[in-house]
Amino acid sequence: MVVRPYKTRTAFTNLSSSPPTIYLNEYLIDDEAVAEYLILRELIHKVQHVPFEVHRRPVLHREVQQHSALFMPREKVEKIREKMEKRSIEVNRGLQ
Repeated sequence: MVVRPYKTRTAFTNLSSSPPTIYLNEYLIDDEAVAEYLILRELIHKVQHVPFEVHRRPVLHREVQQHSALFMPREKVEKIREKMEKRSIEVNRGLQ
């Protein structure tokens, strides 16, 4: 796992690197629940082969949402996503 500052990315995975790596946005992982959610989401995306474009939608992709519900309650996911959105706006305002 690698933690770096990103302006627009929340997290992404590079399976072709050695070792395979999950990259997390350091601006967003100030909370353990957020880090847990991002890692879970990245792993589900890789298992489901969900395309990158899904990340740009405001609503979770249905398959990812269904699988994440096995590990984390929907209400918790919604709160985490709201927190990430607010934090992302704060960070981007500060970087301008």
